[in-house]
Amino acid sequence: MKKFSCIILFILIFTLGLLGCGKNANSIELPPTDNISSIEIAGGLEDTIITDKEIIASFIQKVGEAKPTNKQSVQDVPTVSEYTRVDFVSKGNISSIFIYQKNSKWYIEQPYHGIYETDENILKLIEND
Repeated sequence: MKKFSCIILFILIFTLGLLGCGKNANSIELPPTDNISSIEIAGGLEDTIITDKEIIASFIQKVGEAKPTNKQSVQDVPTVSEYTRVDFVSKGNISSIFIYQKNSKWYIEQPYHGIYETDENILKLIEND
């Protein structure tokens, strides 16, 4: 009887452990760097357009380093009051992400795809242009 109780307890703990662990977001989906003709940044004092391929490549690399979270993106824009919208323009298509700070952490949000943790240096790559 004691062995049976231990097995049931193990199964219960294992099941609760699986249910408590939310699924992390998939990788951010961006167009290939070579296809991006510009990055358009909206937020702050004025909008900016970046066409420098080296800056675009550095920024794409930094975005790709963001860590997926188990938070879901379920709206067109983040639910925070201040954010920076970054549009990747490639051959007539536009792919957008949003960068913002919440509770002393920095995030990248791709609408309906996922929320990713990053650091404050992400904006420095595109603000110094």
